[in-house]
Amino acid sequence: MGLIIGLIKRLIKLSVYFGALAAIVVLIPNLPPYTKFTSIKLEPTQPRVGPLEPNGALNNAEQLYKEKLLGPEAFQLYKGEVYTSLQTGEVVKITPGGHVTFVTKIGQPCSDLTQGHKCGRVLGFQIDEKNNFLYVADAYYGIWKVDLNNYKKQLLVSPRVQIEGRKPRLFNHLALAKNGDIYWTDSTSDYGLHDGAYSLMSDPSGRLFHYIAAKNQSKVLLDDLWFANGVVLSPDNKFAVVAETGRYRLMKYYIDGPKKGKSEVFVSGLPGTPDNLRVLPDGSGLIVSLFTVFDEKNPLITKSLAETPVIRKLIARVYRLLEIPFEFLNAQFPQPVFEQLVYDIGNFKSVSSLTPGMSGILQIDWNGNIVASYYNNDGTLHAISDVIVFNDKLFTGAPHGQDFIGAVPAPPLLKKAFSSVKTTPPPKTAETVTKEVPKPKNEKPKPVEKPTTDTPKVEQKKEAPKPKVEEKKEAPKLVKPVETIKMKPIEKPSEPKPSTRVPTATPKPTEPKPTIAPETVTTKTPEKPKPTPKVEPKSTPTPKAETRKEATPAKPKPAGENNPSETINLAKKKVEEKREIPIKEEISSDTIKPNKETLKVIKKDGPTEIPNPNL
Repeated sequence: MGLIIGLIKRLIKLSVYFGALAAIVVLIPNLPPYTKFTSIKLEPTQPRVGPLEPNGALNNAEQLYKEKLLGPEAFQLYKGEVYTSLQTGEVVKITPGGHVTFVTKIGQPCSDLTQGHKCGRVLGFQIDEKNNFLYVADAYYGIWKVDLNNYKKQLLVSPRVQIEGRKPRLFNHLALAKNGDIYWTDSTSDYGLHDGAYSLMSDPSGRLFHYIAAKNQSKVLLDDLWFANGVVLSPDNKFAVVAETGRYRLMKYYIDGPKKGKSEVFVSGLPGTPDNLRVLPDGSGLIVSLFTVFDEKNPLITKSLAETPVIRKLIARVYRLLEIPFEFLNAQFPQPVFEQLVYDIGNFKSVSSLTPGMSGILQIDWNGNIVASYYNNDGTLHAISDVIVFNDKLFTGAPHGQDFIGAVPAPPLLKKAFSSVKTTPPPKTAETVTKEVPKPKNEKPKPVEKPTTDTPKVEQKKEAPKPKVEEKKEAPKLVKPVETIKMKPIEKPSEPKPSTRVPTATPKPTEPKPTIAPETVTTKTPEKPKPTPKVEPKSTPTPKAETRKEATPAKPKPAGENNPSETINLAKKKVEEKREIPIKEEISSDTIKPNKETLKVIKKDGPTEIPNPNL
């Protein structure tokens, strides 16, 4: 009993010491972070029934472009191809063939993700297809305009200039209006992206802005948003919808009409934290990407602490007090270890490990009604920041450490909504080439009939030269559909033939390559006895070169006397052997071509392309 009582006393002492320390941390004024902590009331979460009923529509996700990109945050379609923004600061273009092509970068060169303030981080972007302009919201560098014709950049909104008394600290997303104006979000006025985790513990300070292009200035439309995130405009540009991640809801701001300048809740009580928003191409509504999904069995800590400001203040101050010493040491003695510790403490990555590990998307109409929901609950998509439908697949992105693009079959409703969007078809593979090869075989009888009418002329004028010349005519007809399989070498050996005419010793090594010559012999093998009386003094060298000569005069069957069945069978076997070897060689050599260009590194003058062997 004494041991148990002793342990209880020690636990009580520890709790008293911890409580005293917590009280000091909470009650001492002027301790960082310098912001407010008050009770925040949240709307109740909508019941998970009807359109919100749990499902596994996004389970078993594929991993595309594995280890070829990092942290794909947002997507856009432009000229039938997909563009995305990466954690390393670049905007890139991806193709179905597995290539990742550099497009632009707002930030500076950097050596590691811990230097995000140098690398830059594009969280949202939109492309003006009419004028070929790319509008970028870089978390650190502000709002930029990039001309896709010459890739010149223009700064529109600077992070160093105050807007109505406060500097924007975390540029997140933007939407382009029909008149060229921009509606953009600043997630928080208190923290940069490297300290984004504090923004979910502190009071709201996010804002929605309207950038007036004619005046080159921005004005505040909505304030005190708890981590303002994705933003979209209605098809008629009458109102904007903005995601408020910390409150799990969408806000609506009226741009025009009788309610101009007013705002209201568009949808509240979402089953997850909303991130990027996307207008459906058919205009029926929008998609809401839920970075993380929670329920009663898997609650979210930040949601549970919304109405307990003291605990939120304690957690934020403890985190910040741990971070300050490493910041000081890194400033005085720069070391990768110190830099990494500073990055890990304040970054969203430190909070993402506390999430339930489920994600999803919602489809909502313009009246704020939830049409459908799609969830991933098997862990293959730990988080979702944005989605887009491309080639009947739903592409998903996530910003923190994900080195692939998730892909699942597009749900029917979303597939229908994106049906009007033109996308680039996947490139032809070796399999499609092999399917094209037999086509000329079915067309052989037609081109072969033509030389039969010309064969009598060949017999009158030294049979050797003219059949060779006529083979040149036949070759392009049969080779046209097979040009992709390098049939041009067939014509090269045919040119020296008229020079040698009768002696066919030189064409021997070259003629086994073409795939068409043996195919013509198969239809007219019984005419090989003709060359035997003509080329008896030359024994073996004749069969390869003269098979073509005698394949053309096949239809006039005067030489049936010299055609025994055994020679026909032997000829067929030889032809089949010749037919298999060159076809395999040519197809393999054709498929090797793309593998020779395994890596193209193009600096600022152009893109960087990396093939993906998994696609």
